[in-house]
Order: sequence, then C-alpha cells, then structure tokens
Amino acid sequence: MKNIKVSVIVPIYNSEKYIRPCLESLIKQTLKPIEIILVNDGSTDRSIDHIFDLIEKYNFIRLIEIENSGAAEARNKGLALACGNYISFVDSDDFVHSTFLEKLYQEAENKKLDIICGSFEATYKNKVSKKMERNNELLRAGVQEGIVLFKKQIQLRNYIPMIWAYMYRREFLMKNGLWLSPKTIHEDEEFTPRVWNLAKRAKIIETFEYIYQREHEDSIIEIRDESSVLDLENILISFRKYEENLSGKSKESFDYALLYVLDHYVYYGRMTKTLNKLLIKGIYSRLSRAKILTFKQKIKYFLIIKSTWLYFLVQNYQE
Repeated sequence: MKNIKVSVIVPIYNSEKYIRPCLESLIKQTLKPIEIILVNDGSTDRSIDHIFDLIEKYNFIRLIEIENSGAAEARNKGLALACGNYISFVDSDDFVHSTFLEKLYQEAENKKLDIICGSFEATYKNKVSKKMERNNELLRAGVQEGIVLFKKQIQLRNYIPMIWAYMYRREFLMKNGLWLSPKTIHEDEEFTPRVWNLAKRAKIIETFEYIYQREHEDSIIEIRDESSVLDLENILISFRKYEENLSGKSKESFDYALLYVLDHYVYYGRMTKTLNKLLIKGIYSRLSRAKILTFKQKIKYFLIIKSTWLYFLVQNYQE
C-alpha cells in the first residue's frame, strides 16, 4: 500500500479473550488507507488462532512474531516497521469506535501537528463506565509547544500518560529517536513526558472513541508489587539524567514530569513499604528550588524524608 495515513501498532500477549473484538474495531475504521501491525509478543495461548482468518482476509494487516520481550519492545518492533505518516498504539484488550483514527488524524494533518492527544472512556468490573473529560482550559489552548501543554496538564491534574490516547507523526518520532524504554512496566510514564518535551506543535482534543477496558483482572494496571515500584524508581533516575541536558523552559516543564512520576512512586511504595529516601530527597530538593510544589506536597515529602515509617502511619490513619 502507498500513502498510508496511519500505522496502528497492537502488541499481543495472551489476549485470546479480547483480541478479536479489538481487531474487528480497527478493521471498521472510517479512515483509509491504514495499516494494522500486530506484534505477537510470544503468546502462549490461542490469541493468533482467534484472528488468523482476519489476518488472511485483509491485506492491510501485518503479523509480526517475536520472542516474549514485553509490551515496550513489541511496540518498538512495530514502530520500526511502520510506513504510515502517523502512528497510533492500541492495546489488544481494548477496542475503539469506528471514527477513532479519523478524528485524530484529520486534526493532526490539518494543523501539521507532531502529536495530538484525545481522551477515552473507561469501563470497569461492575460494568460502570466513566469518560475522561479534558479541562476546558486545555481544549481552548489550541496548538502549542509540547512543553507548554504538558506543564499545564500537570498543574490542572488532567494529564493522560497512556500512549494509546495519542497519535504521533512518525517523522517526528524518528527524527528525535523516540522509542519506548525496553523492559519497563510503566513505559507510558517514561515515554510520554519525553514526547511532550520535544513536540513543537501539539494539541489536546476531547474524543471518547477509545474504550479502555479496566475490568480485566489480569490487567497490568492492577499490578502493585515491588517490581512496579522499582520500575518507577528507575524511571525517576533516568529522568534526572535526562534533565541534566535540558535548560530553560524545557527543564522547567520536565520538572513536572519528575513530580508526576514521584507522586506515583510514593503512592505505589506505600503499598509495598519500599521507598528510596535518598532519591526522594534529591528530587525534593530540585523541585523545591523550582518552586512547583504545593504546600501539601512539601509537607508530604518532608515527612517521607524525615521518617517513612511515620508517613506510612499517617497515611494509614487517614484512610
């Protein structure tokens, strides 16, 4: 196929219960032409058997087989083989409405954007659904530098790190060497701030075409173990090194990335009672100098640095 508008990359790992509805929703997209790159990350179930007839039927679907390497590596493999002008990622246990790609693509193409961020609708185990509404201030902002919109999202507590909420101009990703960090559990939290930091033309719109299925008991989002905490700790360390090469507004904006991941690190660390006080102290010192911490955040991190035991005790009492 020539002049492919969007390459959709779908990493697959043991998704036999969900992959067919996911793929069928992509086949029904109103935007044409597109390519769908399925990356089978060493599945041990019958995921591919459930969709093999669709792969055989449609010539715009490509199946790539790799040894189990994790979602980040699977996405990187798909990205390396993609031919579309824009890139979209979809998780194999979610699905999208028929105009999902078209709404993002038309806005991105018309405004010549590096990235565009939409929204989503989440469904839960009790069958209740909730739409992630975007703040009106972000919607009114229009086309901005990524560092401007990223900072504003964190300040307004309306930030979406999940990479499937975005559409990326492929040339922008390739030019800036933007790949997902391998062997990372929280690859979205690591990847997305770097993307915002480098985007020259970005925009946020409100569209609920992506259905994020939270009801799956085996979802990665439910993992709250020590490996998850260690993963966030490693992201914080890499972010501090990354920030050393930044200056001015880029450095100021990336301070908010540090703050966002630090908050998540502490939240997960409370559950496992494992926190790196020395790392937190260093980041706290940096963010204090940058004057971006709220009074409540200052108290929280001061307490953690003085006594994690006391912090855990206070948090448990409040709950």
